[in-house]
Amino acid sequence: YFDELEDVFLLRTKDRKSPEIYALFSTVSHVFRGSAVCVYRMADIREVFNGPFAHRESPHHQWGAYEGRVPYPRPGVCPSKTTNQPRRQYGTTKDFPDEVLHFARAHPLMHKPVYPRHRRPLLVKTDLPHRLRQLVVDRVEAEDGQHDILFLGTDAGSVLKVVVMQKTSSAVTEEVILEELQVFKMPVPITQMEISVKRVSTDTARPWGWGLA
Repeated sequence: YFDELEDVFLLRTKDRKSPEIYALFSTVSHVFRGSAVCVYRMADIREVFNGPFAHRESPHHQWGAYEGRVPYPRPGVCPSKTTNQPRRQYGTTKDFPDEVLHFARAHPLMHKPVYPRHRRPLLVKTDLPHRLRQLVVDRVEAEDGQHDILFLGTDAGSVLKVVVMQKTSSAVTEEVILEELQVFKMPVPITQMEISVKRVSTDTARPWGWGLA
């Protein structure tokens, strides 16, 4: 039901090529208003985009997996040394053959969906008076383990600071709103946020503040 993507945040990990992707969704339903935060693994995204494309013969047919020939370079890949051919060098995607462009236009979807971690949202809020628009995340180490701190900017100039705690030996999470800050006197949407981190004596990165726009 949360079908509108509001914001995306990449949380860097020890493997720089595999960040965790946090996505903030909202709903445009007339039945209820709410937002959801999901976390995705880069490996799951790569698996789906390396899989089959979605295809249907006409608007009256159902979507299915495309089983025909996929042109080279594969639509969706970035030009690199691996995509170059002896007689054809690809500096940018503009250099790709027209066949690749036509295929991408006809097959804009992948056949398999990308599921979030644990196949459910990390956070769901349906009781907020304002719409969540911006998301930044900081992962901190505490005595009882590792926690994700979410800073959620609203369309009314406020920021929610939420901690998501993982329960021991379980995929179940629990969120606690630590504070709600009214940043602007006028109810204007927050359009950009950035985490500011300082180092403490234990050399542990902790959220110290954030910037707004």
